[in-house]
Amino acid sequence: MSWFVEDPAPTLVVAALVEAVLTVMLVKTGRGNILYAIAGVAVLAAAMLALEWWIVTDREEIQVALDGAARALEANDPQAVLTWVDPASPMRGQVVREMSGVRIERAGFRRLEVKVYRHTSPPSARADFTGFIQAKDLRGEFPYENFVQGFTVELKQHGDGWLLYSYEMHDRPNRGL
Repeated sequence: MSWFVEDPAPTLVVAALVEAVLTVMLVKTGRGNILYAIAGVAVLAAAMLALEWWIVTDREEIQVALDGAARALEANDPQAVLTWVDPASPMRGQVVREMSGVRIERAGFRRLEVKVYRHTSPPSARADFTGFIQAKDLRGEFPYENFVQGFTVELKQHGDGWLLYSYEMHDRPNRGL
């Protein structure tokens, strides 16, 4: 059922198909009662889309945290990146140190898979994704400007949002959860 609250596409596709069938039926039969069905499907689809927008899942909140960290990386602002990192995280110093040697042009991720662990205190999650960074090395240590890597990130829930706690890189993007 998570497809319903995370992606509006299935609702839109099903509603469009049903509306198309009803429109064809209206044209072929000329029955005005079909207009009520068309209106009913439109209202139901609008209600489902509003519900999808209103319900925010853990996965969506984690995606917000990762997007926020990526935008802060692109802004080359270590303090902004640290707003997305848990205050107790051992990676805080590493973020500042590594960002001082690069100028980041683009940062992002694809193929996000999330597993949430509600039984921990605070709740934690693991995000597995393929991350990419386009950056200039200011120290001349790396010959490449494009970096694509598999990442596994551990997050901890803080209030209504999630903060990054630790990460590991791996060669195989999306090795599964």
